[in-house]
Amino acid sequence: MSAAATDVTGHIVQESTTQLLLQPGVYLIAYHFAANLLTAGYLQITPGYGGRGHLEYGVYNRTGIDNTSVSGSASFIISVEEATRFSLNSNSSVTVRDGEATLVILALQPSREA
Repeated sequence: MSAAATDVTGHIVQESTTQLLLQPGVYLIAYHFAANLLTAGYLQITPGYGGRGHLEYGVYNRTGIDNTSVSGSASFIISVEEATRFSLNSNSSVTVRDGEATLVILALQPSREA
């Protein structure tokens, strides 16, 4: 992950290339992914926060054809009660090449206590 902008309020902090730290508040999260599957199979992207994966906001794509592009997107609003780490986790049954993802997180209502 690379940040296009830095949150000067400190509510959204990039901790590493794979994780963000979200402070208490309400957030709009939107993501899109695209990748090539070398053989028939599936690719699943699952957001993780609050110490667990959230399949309800995940995206799953399956193909029965070799060397096929798959893509998907999702958006959702979460309320964070205490600081949590956020990541997008991928799982696939086959080799994935040339993958990309776009992630947008907007703080809608930062906690006044953070």
